[in-house]
Order: sequence, then C-alpha cells, then structure tokens
Amino acid sequence: MKDIATREDLLFLMQKFYDKLLADDQINFFFTKITHTDQHLPHHFEVLATFWEQSLFMKGGYTNNMFQIHKEVHYKHAFTKTHFDIWLHHFYTTIDAHFKGKVAEQMKTNALSMATVMQIKL
Repeated sequence: MKDIATREDLLFLMQKFYDKLLADDQINFFFTKITHTDQHLPHHFEVLATFWEQSLFMKGGYTNNMFQIHKEVHYKHAFTKTHFDIWLHHFYTTIDAHFKGKVAEQMKTNALSMATVMQIKL
C-alpha cells in the first residue's frame, strides 16, 4: 500500500470514510438530520481535503474555524465520548484499509489530537 501523498488521496479517503459514517446508525444522524452534510458531500470533501492538506502538508488555504463549526453542531445535539470513539474508529480503519506510511500515521495522530481537544473544550 502507498502512503497518502496528494489531494486526490485525501478526497478518496474522505469518500470512503463518509461511506462508513453514513452507514453507521449510531452517528449518521449528525450528517443527515442535524447538519444535512449528506446533501453537499462533494463540496464538503473539498473543504476537508483543504483542511487535511494544511494539517499534513502545510499547504495552507483552510480558513474555516473547525472548532466553532463543531461547537454549533454540539449545541444542536451534544457529542458524546461514544460519538468520538465511533468517528475515530471509522477514520482509523478507513486509513488502514487504503494507505500505509508516515503521512497515514500522522493523519491518525492528528485526528486523535483534534478529537481529544474537542472533547475537552465542548
């Protein structure tokens, strides 16, 4: 398996990841009922790819406030530790199914750090 190296890799990964999230009844309502993200997935994937390009490759370009966006969702329906655990599980297994290497491991580490900080701050 190859490592994550391009925006196309990130877009592919987000599609596979969201396939899992949307199929999971314990968490999919955040994307289908609370935020309706499922109705604009191509745009959402582009935003996520820009975020991850900045996080992993220092490319820049992400200007949204990730924490504020998730805080607004949290006010509509509170995230629980279980939600974060499910999200991380799907994230890790999606990466592991398709990529292997330093960047793939860094992406998992960054995701864990973000999820941990979010749980503390929310």
